[in-house]
Amino acid sequence: LIHLEEKAIEDELRGYLDDAQFLPYRSVFKQFGFGDRVQAIVLSQIYPFENYLDNGRAIVKIRKGRKSGKPTKRYLSLRRFMKALGVAPTENSSGDKQNRSVVGGSDLCRRSLWQWIFTRVEPHKSRGTNPILNELGKDLDEYKAMGRPIKLARITVAAKAVKLLFKELLLTQRD
Repeated sequence: LIHLEEKAIEDELRGYLDDAQFLPYRSVFKQFGFGDRVQAIVLSQIYPFENYLDNGRAIVKIRKGRKSGKPTKRYLSLRRFMKALGVAPTENSSGDKQNRSVVGGSDLCRRSLWQWIFTRVEPHKSRGTNPILNELGKDLDEYKAMGRPIKLARITVAAKAVKLLFKELLLTQRD
């Protein structure tokens, strides 16, 4: 019974995803090997992508660095995009204590990205010939070999994947 309801919901979801307005997004999502569920969850957080842009361009502010005093770039569009997908690090500092964690954004989206990493990026056979999955998988393998804690390695790879996703969606906007 639950299986039938789940299938009916997925069929309805597929119908929504096939709408013409989502085709540019779906072509990018296919490059990442996202399934229908992950596509729907990510799309629900980032649509319309133009909200992250200013006149079709990423928002980048240049400010004087606190320590160096030199001009530094702040990629505001990318930060907002990462925050929406739940992979933006947040620093909480008090005195000598520094703590970086991922807070904010969509928990559901963060979980979906983790599941995607488990099923498409981490297993060698799932990567196939996909260049993006191979690049992310290679990074994950290196982090594991270095002895980095697995949770940290996975969230680092998820953040890199979201940065690549932003870049690919930005390229699609310019076409």
